[in-house]
Amino acid sequence: MSSRDRQRNRNDRRSKRVILVAYEGKNKTEKNYFDSFKGIDKNYTIKVVPGNETDPVNLVKQTIDKAKELRLVLEDDDRAFCIFDTDVNPSKNTQIKEAIKLAQNNSVVVITSSPCIETWFLLHYEYTTANMNSDAVIKRLKEHFPKYTKNYNMYPIIVDKTKEAYDNAKKLEKYQKENNRDIQSVEANPHSDIYQIIDELENGNISRNKSTLSI
Repeated sequence: MSSRDRQRNRNDRRSKRVILVAYEGKNKTEKNYFDSFKGIDKNYTIKVVPGNETDPVNLVKQTIDKAKELRLVLEDDDRAFCIFDTDVNPSKNTQIKEAIKLAQNNSVVVITSSPCIETWFLLHYEYTTANMNSDAVIKRLKEHFPKYTKNYNMYPIIVDKTKEAYDNAKKLEKYQKENNRDIQSVEANPHSDIYQIIDELENGNISRNKSTLSI
């Protein structure tokens, strides 16, 4: 099927492209954050769905299945993101690599935060290269927002600082690469790829890998 045919089929189904965000089912932090984007009047429909798995490979498999269920056309302008934390155990690297390979073969984009999603929240307040476990990241985040707890919806608190977080995440990615650390690995601590989803939500830039954000 040609790109034009896929586009025509998509338009027959709906008027807006779909952005699927799948996350580890045990975590409501991601759901609360990305659900907040649903109320923004944009040219997309965002679907935030939990996975029943916590290991990266099976989570990617569930994302692929959900994309097929929704009849997403990932080769065109629909998108499917699979989000999970790298944590700090090096043994998880093998799972992450396998998950990324599976995702790439199925047009799914893997999004990781090391060691946890709170790294993304922290980057709204400061730039840091300090290697931390999840507890340390949350403790540092609480220095800026003392009321933070797991599953707290940070979107309304940090939305005005999104540009700062985006720039800090890009800067941090460059730092990790310059220090020969594989992005989306346990060793690239701290980092967060969530800026890629923000870029897609704001500008539709994930496929073009641009580094500008118009917020």
